[in-house]
Amino acid sequence: MRRAADRLGVPQPTVSVVMRRLANAIGTPLVQGSGRGIIATEAGRAFLPAAQEALVQLSAARQDLQEVIDPDRGRVALGFAHSCGPRDVPLLLDAFLAAYPDISFTLKQGGAPALLDQIRRGVLDVVVVTPMPPPDDRLESLVLEEERLCLVVARNHRFANRAAIDLRQAAAETFVGLTREQGLRQLFDNLCEQAGFAPRLAFEGEEHETLRGLVRAGLGVAVLPRATYDDPTLVEIALRDPAARRHVGAVWQKDRRLAPAARRFIAFLAASGTKVLHGG
Repeated sequence: MRRAADRLGVPQPTVSVVMRRLANAIGTPLVQGSGRGIIATEAGRAFLPAAQEALVQLSAARQDLQEVIDPDRGRVALGFAHSCGPRDVPLLLDAFLAAYPDISFTLKQGGAPALLDQIRRGVLDVVVVTPMPPPDDRLESLVLEEERLCLVVARNHRFANRAAIDLRQAAAETFVGLTREQGLRQLFDNLCEQAGFAPRLAFEGEEHETLRGLVRAGLGVAVLPRATYDDPTLVEIALRDPAARRHVGAVWQKDRRLAPAARRFIAFLAASGTKVLHGG
């Protein structure tokens, strides 16, 4: 009862009173004491699916009403991959909020697999991730941008004067890479396999800037998208490998009834997201 009250943000006696009223209205208790806590009765377990469905319908009705009252307000639960945080997401939010300043956002940063899991569970409304996930009947997606990957080396590295390189030419190098749950790491592993070698990894990190710092310190080389700023201590060498590219895109749940604010944001991404990321 205490945990339920905390979750609802009301005093515990209020929850107890409501439960008693509900039991009286139905004609049988829905919970019973068990030690220091409570458990559902057989009637409570039978009643639960209908109660959950009623809450879903009530939530949908509230969304419809909000759209009628004021469709330009609301909150969007937006998730994004670490690599989309420095540039892509700020650009998209800035452009969107210029048109809809009264819509707010809850932001969640993380790896693509974890973010997609939260989309499927309805925790997030939309995510901006890279690379794009494989086809999934439960998800809809939209490609916003294609990024070419490059080999990042320190300014004094033996490859530093090259404009382009085949990844197989770096097979003998020591690499620094992202952890295995990161989407770019999976792409990096595939590129190395296609180039015919298994990379020797000295360090693993969770963010691009961590890898750039390791490269800057001379601890290895890295395969990354181009930075959004100039760093005179690093050199970015174009990779000739055809598959050395990745897509940045938006993903949302196909059959979930989204709030008006989230639907507006997805419509904005579809109409203007690519142009915004290209400087339009």
